[in-house]
Amino acid sequence: TFFRPEKITLGWCEFYGCMILAAVFTARFVPIARILPGWGCIFRKMTGGWPCLSCGMTRSFDWFAQGRFGDSFLINPLGFCLALFGVLITLYTLAAPLRPPRPRLILGTKVRIAAGIFLSVAILGNWAFLLIRHHLGLWP
Repeated sequence: TFFRPEKITLGWCEFYGCMILAAVFTARFVPIARILPGWGCIFRKMTGGWPCLSCGMTRSFDWFAQGRFGDSFLINPLGFCLALFGVLITLYTLAAPLRPPRPRLILGTKVRIAAGIFLSVAILGNWAFLLIRHHLGLWP
């Protein structure tokens, strides 16, 4: 169901969305790899080049901010989805003074369990994608 708030309200979803968008623009405009010595994936260094769960996320955010959406998705699908979520939630947050309708989610126990399983499968699927791409020699 949807409801229209009586006053401007911002919650955890808007907060996380804006944080993700800030991370996207930080990845785009702050050369972290040049500023911090030894910057990189510790897991990747320890395993001889095998990607971790989030390898390529910074580059995915950077390419998303550049408008290279296809490249952003191919380097890390999870990074693309997070960046897109951040943009959509930030746009919603900017519309907060207009009090747009908000969804009211009331999740039962079974739905929460299913959502947890779905998120776990999505994260592991993303990692499997990265591992397969590395195994095939398609890692940049």
